[in-house]
Amino acid sequence: MENVIIITRPRIYLVTKVLALITAVALVLPISGFGEEKHGGDIWFKNTKKFAPVIFSHDKHSQAGNQCTDCHDKLFKKEAGSADAGNTMTMGTLKKGKYCGACHDGEKTFSVRGSCKKCHIKN
Repeated sequence: MENVIIITRPRIYLVTKVLALITAVALVLPISGFGEEKHGGDIWFKNTKKFAPVIFSHDKHSQAGNQCTDCHDKLFKKEAGSADAGNTMTMGTLKKGKYCGACHDGEKTFSVRGSCKKCHIKN
């Protein structure tokens, strides 16, 4: 005689509950951010000579629809302190389309020219 598996009602009930639980967990994980890449939070650039420091908010940029790869590793390395290493990130380089100036050009979004208080935040 062949092996026959008899599934009883309690076993069907248990299997149904387990499948429902797995489905619920699978639906909740993407919402909770599990497995997503974590962003770098806020970054303060304080070496701004006589001007107020600049704050860069990863949250604001991601909420505006930007992806990590829009900036990393094209414009910025994913390495703390790399953007202002050697003082290469200046208003001059931004105005030439480097670093933040690649997007903040007045076409994609507000320009680095004449919008000082949008980035230079007084404490």
